[in-house]
Amino acid sequence: MDITSQIREGVRLLTGIEEGTLPSSECYNIINQLDEVLVSLTIRYLRKKYPPTRQEATGVVSRLVDLSGTYPQVVQMVKDGEADPISEWFTDTYAFREFYDSPESFIETIVNKLEG
Repeated sequence: MDITSQIREGVRLLTGIEEGTLPSSECYNIINQLDEVLVSLTIRYLRKKYPPTRQEATGVVSRLVDLSGTYPQVVQMVKDGEADPISEWFTDTYAFREFYDSPESFIETIVNKLEG
């Protein structure tokens, strides 16, 4: 998948989970096309932005639970992605909250590093 497609699909996944516009099956199809680091950091981004203590987190958290419960492979991808040095680079360099107002920049930053 080329860089433009990775960015487009990464943003589509993130916003689909965040806004509830994509069913779990479609999210899973997108996940299977993306790098596990991008998947892992996207899931972590959503967990950080929507901790269970926030009232507006209910929908996002339930979609993440549904996705990981229906497709356990996603859990493994997240674990594998967390172990990658690029995940460590991202968390050492940035705070997730820096991208809360610009999810596109979040995805672009990761994809550009992966393609580096």
